[in-house]
Amino acid sequence: MHSLPPKVQPLVLPLQPPGGHPPPSRTTAMDPGLLTAVERDILQYKFRDPSLLEQALTHPSCPESTFNYQRLEFLGDSAIGFSITNHLYQAYPELDPGQLSLLRAANVSTEKLARTALRSGLHLYMRHSAASLDDKVRNFTKAVQGEEEIAIHGGSVKAPKVLADIMESVAAAIYVDVDFNLKKLWLIFRHLLEPIVTLNELRNQPQPVSLLYELCQKKGKTVNIHHCRKGEKDVATVSVDGKFIASGSSEHKEIAKVEAANLALFKLADHNFVQELEEKKGSSEERAKKKICYGNMNLPWVFSVEEILHYKFRDRKLLEAAFTHSSYDKNSSYERLEFLGDAVLGIALSSYVYSAYPKADQGQLSLLRAANISNEKLARVTLNHRLYQFTRHNLATLDDMVQEFADAVEEDGDAIVYGGSVKAPKVLADIAESVAAAIYIDIGFDLKLLWVLFRGLLEPIVTLKELQYQPQPVTWLYELCQKNGKTIVFLPWNKQRRYIWSVYIDGKFVASGSSEKKDIAKLNAAKAALMKLSDSESFNGGLAEIPDWMKGPFEIEGAKQKLHELCIKRKLSKPTYSTEKETGLAHEKKFICSVKIPTSEGVFCMMGEEKTRIRAAENSAASLMIRALHESNLLL
Repeated sequence: MHSLPPKVQPLVLPLQPPGGHPPPSRTTAMDPGLLTAVERDILQYKFRDPSLLEQALTHPSCPESTFNYQRLEFLGDSAIGFSITNHLYQAYPELDPGQLSLLRAANVSTEKLARTALRSGLHLYMRHSAASLDDKVRNFTKAVQGEEEIAIHGGSVKAPKVLADIMESVAAAIYVDVDFNLKKLWLIFRHLLEPIVTLNELRNQPQPVSLLYELCQKKGKTVNIHHCRKGEKDVATVSVDGKFIASGSSEHKEIAKVEAANLALFKLADHNFVQELEEKKGSSEERAKKKICYGNMNLPWVFSVEEILHYKFRDRKLLEAAFTHSSYDKNSSYERLEFLGDAVLGIALSSYVYSAYPKADQGQLSLLRAANISNEKLARVTLNHRLYQFTRHNLATLDDMVQEFADAVEEDGDAIVYGGSVKAPKVLADIAESVAAAIYIDIGFDLKLLWVLFRGLLEPIVTLKELQYQPQPVTWLYELCQKNGKTIVFLPWNKQRRYIWSVYIDGKFVASGSSEKKDIAKLNAAKAALMKLSDSESFNGGLAEIPDWMKGPFEIEGAKQKLHELCIKRKLSKPTYSTEKETGLAHEKKFICSVKIPTSEGVFCMMGEEKTRIRAAENSAASLMIRALHESNLLL
């Protein structure tokens, strides 16, 4: 038998800590000798502050410890992500951002980092008191050892997140120990990440989700993958140009997504199906009017931008690229810079909040970072500093979107952290990220200097106090319900061209929100629910009254018949049912059905859960329709 090429050789996994040392106690303080062994045999780096390494190897379940790795994990996630991004950007100068993103994802995924932890043996030094972790790691280890070649995107057993957490925590410990020097971190840590997944390997093992997006992008189609929780399983639903294609389910979100993508690819391989999509799409797409803000980089243009940035570029071609939209020039647009800038701002903000809030937990740090580099925040940065006016593009719709957002910001004010009445156009955030990357490259890839130069543009930086005063509505709603022992469910549905999210608490309808944008609709629903729950009686029976037969389990028994009777009683059109999906072998078939009811406000459509019988699938759709009609007041 021929040996496998090095790039696909199965992992040789250590079963005991290197150097013959016994494994550490799961709960007591780690022996300094073991820390020394990790430094010498695995990391090949000696810490100035060994307590950082001990913290990085301490799981939150360890009862004897006053610290754990969660804060370091937060920082390490950004540090590894940035290091890989930086490496790929320079290693593949001709690669487009889509392929760069795929390469980055393959090299920083939970799967990749978990396998790295196994190969290095770092997991053998982790302190914890959760027996289930050992079982998960043991099962994953056996699965990896049984592989004939490395599975880049995951094998038969899901990678335990704790293994990736260890890698991120140790990376952060080194990063802090070398005084936040990313170049030193990369020199020290890179050998652990080897072999780095290459473009050729990625092409030999395409990721189903990525392949689906690439296929549809080439055909000018829009892909949406929606996730919802159905009982104990996550269901991923794929739609192309608004049409349902396929769905997949699993206890794990990512596996459900991969399954749905695989089914969608299989269906899209049918030429007749693709032709049907083309016919439905029609020829109503309008041609974009040519819009050029600045045709070339004349001196007044350069001086204006540099004055805003308070920085003079050595290579002004970087500045030109940072303001060139792909609709103007695909070959020299800001897309590669945007890819790099996203990671640059991510690690810069992570490092800042980690140092500025030494007592903040991982959750608070994550919220702080998200609030300061969100699409909303960066869009407002571009808007406030009048940078959009220099953008070169050929899409008239961009100007309209930006103007609509600018008008909304003026009306809402600057204090909105999570978004106002109009969704921020992504192009504005892209410009901020591209400019950050352009400066970063121009100063010789110096992150500390980049932060000094760019921080002023981000001011005022959202603080922890501001977040507590203006919490994220969806997060706050979940926390409020959790504290009160309540179960919350967000239910999405469509009415004509608007998205609607409904909030249910313990099976009772609380509120709903709508918008032409899906995420804005969910925010509106959460805000409406919080306003209603601000009345203390709401948690004590003051929620919307619903019939007894609608209470209890979310799915209503005999819903199809009840919906038929309700439509007759309320003089609504007769419900019509359709089978949207049919999967499985003859003896294992599963179905997803939808129900439609024309009303004066448009056609209401609800899709049910996956069931083993068509009748049960129709009943599931009817259950959701009854609740949707009830909250829209059509049954009151």
